[in-house]
This record gives sequence, structure tokens and C-alpha cells, in this order.
Amino acid sequence: MVQHSGAAREPAFEITGATPDDAEAVLAVKDASWREAYAHLLPAAFLAGSLGDSPARTEGWSRALAPESPARFALVRSRGRVVGFAGAGPARDEDAPTPEELYTVYVLAEMHGTGAGLAVVERVLADRPASLWVFEANPRARAFYGKLGFAPDGARHLEAVGGTSLYEMRMVRGAGGAA
Repeated sequence: MVQHSGAAREPAFEITGATPDDAEAVLAVKDASWREAYAHLLPAAFLAGSLGDSPARTEGWSRALAPESPARFALVRSRGRVVGFAGAGPARDEDAPTPEELYTVYVLAEMHGTGAGLAVVERVLADRPASLWVFEANPRARAFYGKLGFAPDGARHLEAVGGTSLYEMRMVRGAGGAA
């Protein structure tokens, strides 16, 4: 367990491992983060909905968080509550520029600027070369990934989300001339 402190006595957050029992907390953070981060990109009606809550969705995340999963996940906890998470593992693109991919990073807005996002990515990815996909129209996320050494590699595709089509761009660090 890694602890980071803004005060001498109580850590602002800690980074811990994730287990299948954390699936519901991970989904709650993911959905809240989508509402916070994508309000300028996605329809309000879509974000106000359940974002796909279902037993199958929870079960899928339980499998992803299981020790036998090829993915590595870590949680950000503040005062015992899950407030963020990240996941990385084998790259999924056929033309993957690196063997690793950063699959997901979500940290609640209340934790922005605390270093929690950087710390949770460090836990799942360390300094390994990796790729990731991010919405082009999400400058905050792109700047965050830039701080981690990721740069666009020119790959992009159109993704349908919530009745809207958005371009995603691939960012890479440590391979093929990317930062």
C-alpha cells in the first residue's frame, strides 16, 4: 500500500490493489467520472441514465479485477472510500505500437490535483512503454497523459457513445518515436 499525505497525520489518499469485490465501487467511480469528465462531450440524458448498470456489467468487472486476469488494476482510496482506479495490461490493438496498454484511468474530480491519478497509473504501469486511447475533444485528459510522457502517434478512430460519435486518438510513450 502506498500512502500519500497532504497532512502529517491523515493521508490524502492511498493506492491499493483491486479485487473482484471492488467491482461495484469501480463502476460507481467510472460512472461518476463519466458524468464529471464528459459533460461537454456526451448528451445530458445519456449521462443522467444508468450508463449500463446491470448484473452482467458488474460480473464483467469482477472478472477483470480477478487475480487470473491479464490486466492489472489498482484503486485510489480516500478515507477508505474508492475515489479512483486505473487498469493496464497487454495491448489489444492489432497494430499495437507497444506490448502494454493503459486501458483506463478514472479519478473523481474531488481528487484532481492531488497526484492520485499519477500515483495510480504508476502502480499499474510503472515506466513501461504503453499506448492508450483518449477522446480527442478531451483536453484535460490529453494534458494528463502528456504529463505521463504520452504523445499522439497519428492513429484515430470514430467511437459511438451515448448516441454521439466521437473521435478517439491513440497516444504512446516509449515506442516508435513517441515521447
